[in-house]
Amino acid sequence: MKSIRIALAITLAAAAGLAVGILIAPEKGKRTRRKLTEAGLDLIEDLEKSCQDTLEDLKGKAEKEYHKIAQRCQCGSACQKSDQQKEATLSDANL
Repeated sequence: MKSIRIALAITLAAAAGLAVGILIAPEKGKRTRRKLTEAGLDLIEDLEKSCQDTLEDLKGKAEKEYHKIAQRCQCGSACQKSDQQKEATLSDANL
C-alpha cells in the first residue's frame, strides 16, 4: 500500500511540474491548452494502468489466500464442488 502512495505522489508531482512548465512557457494559449489536455490524458492513462495493476495484484493475493483456507478446511469433494460452482458463477458474472 505504501508503494502505491509513493507511485501516486511521484506521478502527481510530475504532472504538476509539467503543467507549471507548460504554463510558464511562452506559447499561444491554444497550444498551451492542447498540451495540458494531452498531459492530463496521459496522466489518466497512467493512473488507470496503475489501478488495474493493483487490482490484479490484489485479486491474485485474494485467490491465493482463498485456496490456502480451502486446503486447511480439508472438507474433500464438498469443497471442490463448491469451488467449481463459485468459479462457474464468477465466470458467468464476468460475461
